[in-house]
Amino acid sequence: MIFGKTIADDVYKRPPSSSVDSSSLVRVDAGRLRRALEAYYAGEGAEDGVRFHIDTGQYAVRFEYLLETPTEQLVGRRKVLAAGLAVLGVLVAGVVGGIVFLNSGEPVTQKNTQRTGLSSAQRAALLNRSPRALEALDLAIQARGLIFPATNPSRLIAAKGMFERAIKLSPTYYGGHAGLAQICGLQTFFMPLGEERDAIMSLGYKHAQIALAHGPTSTWAQSSFGWMEFVRGNIEEARSFSGRALEIDPADLDVLDFDSLINFFSGDFEHVFRTADPEKFDTQSLKRHVFMVTYAASIFHLGDEEKAIAALNNSAARGGPISPIGSAYLIAAHQKAGDVALARSLTQEFETTWPNSQLEAIVRRLFVDVENADTLFDTLKAAGWHATGPQPATGSEP
Repeated sequence: MIFGKTIADDVYKRPPSSSVDSSSLVRVDAGRLRRALEAYYAGEGAEDGVRFHIDTGQYAVRFEYLLETPTEQLVGRRKVLAAGLAVLGVLVAGVVGGIVFLNSGEPVTQKNTQRTGLSSAQRAALLNRSPRALEALDLAIQARGLIFPATNPSRLIAAKGMFERAIKLSPTYYGGHAGLAQICGLQTFFMPLGEERDAIMSLGYKHAQIALAHGPTSTWAQSSFGWMEFVRGNIEEARSFSGRALEIDPADLDVLDFDSLINFFSGDFEHVFRTADPEKFDTQSLKRHVFMVTYAASIFHLGDEEKAIAALNNSAARGGPISPIGSAYLIAAHQKAGDVALARSLTQEFETTWPNSQLEAIVRRLFVDVENADTLFDTLKAAGWHATGPQPATGSEP
């Protein structure tokens, strides 16, 4: 027989001399695990050939086989047992991981995607452990989807508020801090140089550090820290952290968004061309992902205007963000490709759609090498474009 005190000593590492009733903690978590198992078998696990039960008052696992005949039971038992143990591992990870999530901000499991959240079993486990933590995770993931197009200030403000709420709900969850850092970093490029901008930059860097402390293996935390290093002008550090995040999970498209921005505006167009080709993610939804735009703009700087036009059209077709920067590169690509009339028509449309875009000042601040900005704006001016709206002060810092 397995006793609650034994579990407390061996699993929870409670010292035998502890005055706290550790057995009650084990009973509570065992109850959560039972409910998580019930939720799993009511949903994803409904067709499983074997089920695990932890009966009330017991801590030993009881196996239930649902195969139709004794012969099938005999043949299938070993195969089902292996699969069932994997399921149990996920559920236990969900309950224990809920505790880890609350205390350290680490992902619940290695396969927990930071783009879509938790599995249904993990969500059930975390809900029973802390509804606040689950709400924080959901808020952060929703806010992450609002970041781009970043040239829309109202979207950034809305996303920022959601990340701040996530932090209040679960201060140790790295996602809230990472997202807030990314928003602050983006906001600095729309602000004039001065104390207010410096304060936003410092706030973003502070939250990027907190995210990295609570989620050192999280790609989101690594990415946000890299982004804030870029904002602060530390380009090599920015590339290092961003590259590490992309190396950990090359399929994390949110990480790819910021990695493409860091490398594009630091002038490594070849890197963006290699890593951000949307065709690599042909089976995935790419809606609102900015890396499709930076990929197309990189092709423009690499000298293939026709391919850049095709890539920008592909970005729009797949739901990429529509923004002043992407539209400016479409104008420039048509101008360089010899479609002068179309470039001028698009320029007029641009000035009607974004009369106060502050495009030139923002892009010049983003580019590390001013010559790359000159390439774009010299071409735009040839198409009849001129800067409109209030232009924030520019300086040597990014």
